[in-house]
Amino acid sequence: METPTYDPGAQSTVAQTFARFCAGLEYDALSPVVVERAKHFFIDYIAIALHGSTLDSSRPVRMLAASRPIPGGATLLGRSDPVHSGWAALANGMAAHSMELDDTYLPGSIHNESFVFSPALALAEERGVSGKRFITAVVAGFEVACRVAAALKPAVTNARGFHPTGTTGAVGAAATAATLLGLDSAQTTNALGVACSQAAGLLEFVTDGAWTKRFHGGWASHAGMVAAELAQHGITAPPTSVEGKYGYLHAYSGDPLMQALPVGEGETLAIAQTAMKYYPCNYYIQSINDSVLQLAVRANLSVEAIERIAVYTVRAAMPLVCEPIGQKRRPKLMIDAQFSVPFNVALGLVKGRVSFVDFTSAEFTSPEIERLMDKVTCHVDPALDAQYPDAWPARVEVELADGRTLVAATRYAKGDPRNPLSQDEVIAKHRSIVAGVVDERTDDEILDFILSLETRADFSELTRILKKFVLPG
Repeated sequence: METPTYDPGAQSTVAQTFARFCAGLEYDALSPVVVERAKHFFIDYIAIALHGSTLDSSRPVRMLAASRPIPGGATLLGRSDPVHSGWAALANGMAAHSMELDDTYLPGSIHNESFVFSPALALAEERGVSGKRFITAVVAGFEVACRVAAALKPAVTNARGFHPTGTTGAVGAAATAATLLGLDSAQTTNALGVACSQAAGLLEFVTDGAWTKRFHGGWASHAGMVAAELAQHGITAPPTSVEGKYGYLHAYSGDPLMQALPVGEGETLAIAQTAMKYYPCNYYIQSINDSVLQLAVRANLSVEAIERIAVYTVRAAMPLVCEPIGQKRRPKLMIDAQFSVPFNVALGLVKGRVSFVDFTSAEFTSPEIERLMDKVTCHVDPALDAQYPDAWPARVEVELADGRTLVAATRYAKGDPRNPLSQDEVIAKHRSIVAGVVDERTDDEILDFILSLETRADFSELTRILKKFVLPG
């Protein structure tokens, strides 16, 4: 079937430019750094998705897939039988965005792993795709999603109530799926356009810790994959879907940063400029936690002697992780704590760490942690705010009973591409997440597959390994 095309003359639309990039991207053109980053993010993704699949929030999708079985060749984590790729992308994408541990592209405030790797893995299993093709598709998905998210301007789109991982995620998933399926530039233009009409995701989850945030990663994965498959079968969409008068940027921002849209090359590709989270919380808190832990290890810091804790951050952080301060000082659910500066600060000072295992109701109600949470105040520092969104810096000041004030500041959090994790640290993070979820031998097999991904002819071996992971219900 011939796909209708659009010829605006010499001037290409944003979607057409992205489409040419995706259709023309080849594995051999990728730098070693970019390939390594793709594998590191895959290692990160699979750990989070495996553990996330065990959480209560992942059960509804697994139960829905069981009640409406559609045969296919993809893995829905936690099930031994293969399912249709659409179910797999939805469920795995939701699981992978459920622990606040996935990556962050700072200029766009977007988390790519859930909506890039979930459709890529599902389609690679079902279509017999090689590791090289998979890596190429992942790089394309990161590139498109990150550029569009940055153009939205995080503070502007957040102020409108939109969650970029849900909204722009659909566009990134479409770019991933289109590249993996080998769509031509005209088809990919249509896929991106359809995805723009599927973009969804509201920030209202911050009011009560609901599971809709986690759902955004799954729905974006599913929506983008469906958009690409529809484009493969001839659906059309306006080529001006991104920048048009009634297009995506107008709807979700209204004040776009158009210079953020041009794609990169080499180590300027977005995947090489994306941060890997080190702590299980919103990215605005990452630099805060680094600063707190700098203070926690000081021999002259007595937690009992703390009188006041002042946290200085960027303006965009305030409504998400600092306000209302009374609510942030009394988290009730895991997601509340993951979006709470007072809890993270108190936890870091008391435990000397910020670990996923500590985000529990026992810690939320700990008298010692509650006492410290009540001492935390949050403030915007104009000097820090001027660095945003290129950097998401923070400063923490702790005033002690003897009148001393201890100060620590962080510009680039651990895991930022300017302060990156080594491969050993990436694997250590992965191991800590899957501990108790999959056995060590199975995990060794998963890591061996990913670390040699570019040599794999298809994903049948990974499918065999993942079938060992079965959950009840």
